Amino acid sequence: MNPLHYSRKRYRRSGPQTTRGYVFLIIKVSILVALWSGFTLVLLSHKSDGVTKTMVTVMPNKTVLRDVKMKEKPVQIILEGAIWSYPTNKFRKAHKFPAVAVRLEWRDGNMNFSYRRTGKWMVYLAKDKTKMEPVRKIFKFHPLLWSNENESIMTKHISKNVSDDPMPKWSYAKTVISLESMSEEPVGLLMTVNNSPLHVNSLCVMYAAFLIIGLLIMFIWDLGDRTLCTLLTTCAALATLTVVGNRPSFKQIMSWVDFETLMLLLGNMVMMSLMAETGFFDYLAVVAYRISKGHAWLLIALLGVVVSLCSAFLDNATVVLLFSPAVVRLCEAMAVRTTLVLVIIALYANIGGSVTPVGGPPNAIIANNPSVASAIDISFIRFSLRMLPAAVICMIAVFGIFYMTMKERIFMLDQNQIELDQKRRDEIRPRFDIQLRIAELRRNQPRRPWLQPAFNYFETLATLEASNRIRKKMLLVQSLMALGFAASCFILTSVPSAIPGASLGWISILSAFLLLIMADKKDMGETLGRVEWGVMLYLASFFVLTEVLVQLGLIHWLGQKAVKVMKTVDCPYQTMIGMLLILWISALMSSVIDNAAVATIMVRLCIDMAFDDGVNVKIMPLVWATCFGTSYGANGTLLGSCANEFAAVVARAYGYEISFRAFFRVGFPIMLLTIVICTLFLMIADSVLSWQ
Repeated sequence: MNPLHYSRKRYRRSGPQTTRGYVFLIIKVSILVALWSGFTLVLLSHKSDGVTKTMVTVMPNKTVLRDVKMKEKPVQIILEGAIWSYPTNKFRKAHKFPAVAVRLEWRDGNMNFSYRRTGKWMVYLAKDKTKMEPVRKIFKFHPLLWSNENESIMTKHISKNVSDDPMPKWSYAKTVISLESMSEEPVGLLMTVNNSPLHVNSLCVMYAAFLIIGLLIMFIWDLGDRTLCTLLTTCAALATLTVVGNRPSFKQIMSWVDFETLMLLLGNMVMMSLMAETGFFDYLAVVAYRISKGHAWLLIALLGVVVSLCSAFLDNATVVLLFSPAVVRLCEAMAVRTTLVLVIIALYANIGGSVTPVGGPPNAIIANNPSVASAIDISFIRFSLRMLPAAVICMIAVFGIFYMTMKERIFMLDQNQIELDQKRRDEIRPRFDIQLRIAELRRNQPRRPWLQPAFNYFETLATLEASNRIRKKMLLVQSLMALGFAASCFILTSVPSAIPGASLGWISILSAFLLLIMADKKDMGETLGRVEWGVMLYLASFFVLTEVLVQLGLIHWLGQKAVKVMKTVDCPYQTMIGMLLILWISALMSSVIDNAAVATIMVRLCIDMAFDDGVNVKIMPLVWATCFGTSYGANGTLLGSCANEFAAVVARAYGYEISFRAFFRVGFPIMLLTIVICTLFLMIADSVLSWQ
């Protein structure tokens, strides 16, 4: 049974069997169709308007003017290029750095005199010219509204320029965008001008909140596949943005998707799907059983370590998907509670995935965010060294809690597992080669082993070895070579100027290409068919949804509330309070919404808080708090991460059931424990190690 054939969809019965079920189905479909009808009507009846894009080149110490059509609303200017976004968004002065001063002006027809102008918006330039980072600002400026001083200046200028022409030149005055270079090198910028920017108010924030609440309701009540529900909510969000503001173009929507993160996940999934053909993950589980000598809790500890290590360098959800079938077979052979062990494996995968920026979607989203990358050094080694100590402490603490509270309960099988175990034992026929292997294992057993084997250890080990061998050794060697190349490049990214053109996404996808070349696959369809495209589409849609929430003002509103709380404490403690707020908010949100989705929201909230002049908070501690909160908060419920859902999917495929309530009883206390540990760790890191 190949676990990669199972998607993250929920397995249901073929159809409702009662009148109540039919009524629920009709209501559910009616609600979703009504939602579809609403956003379809809006999106088909509106068109994009008022957005223009131009490429602007400003020569050293020169000024460039560009015309802009003014309406009643303010004007939003978005600049993309080699921009240093942190001081630009923070509105802080950095005199020693090159910049471009941007403002709106109302000039005369000859462009020689400015009747009125706004204040300068200082856009600071980055040293790395390969970066393409956006910054934006809304200018509230109307040419017909000016002060008495402006009016006297204009009158004096008009009196000098009035001629016999019945239409004086001043009547041809126009609004322009002025870009003044303060750099010794030419500057190229992509400028987007929106003449109808959204006016954010309390209603917009309320609409955004309704969208999130509606999505959460669809998730908890299981009104459909999670990817479909997210796509529907995203389309509804775009329709809402169209009604209250301006419909974004398709190119603009695509620019909101973080393709760097999607490339990282795609490369990992391709490599994992090829490694699955070798039987490597099943073999690792058998090795863990051999080392543990068949003792259940020692085996669980070893499996936790192996899963955590694999999850640190590979996508943790896919690791769970590939390890779970072997874990099921081990649990059945050892007569331990299968569902509980699968939950433990999922929890350890979330903890292990927190260590590196490639261990799971949340960390990849945070590490690849351009604003975060430009503000702090978030290299692979630095990221891992910051996250590793807390992960090790949490792994030890979690195992200790499980061992003390469930020492004997691990052997308490439910009636379903007893029946399944008996049925499979009846179907298995003893094989002669297995009997020979059992005899060989007994002969090779040391006289004084370091640990006495458990009951039925040799029979179980021989049976597992017969069905869990390395099937394709050459492909395994090729896979390890590709992973070694990826790991080496990840480490080299931490060395300045070692591989300046490398990024996590490019390294992952190039490693996948290397493995595909060496594997010499004749048919790519089978490999690509095992990629979790639903996960990719889910993340892409949530990137768009998050950007809509930003434009509707929800993220800024949350940031203002957090800033308001931080203002109540003294300045030296504001970083600590902000860090703990982000940690607990992201953890609680990740318990009920997929942590990858929470990461897209929280990283924007961190940026908004760090750029607020009302508080003195650095972005670095907020980023680390988000990494801890999204990774460990996912252990709270079944909805927290793809790893949790994949464990439930594989369990269901083998006849077991991991319900929302069953996962909650085990995972939520563990989530609270690990977040308390992370709280203490971050407090020590901030006060003693000065992480800020």
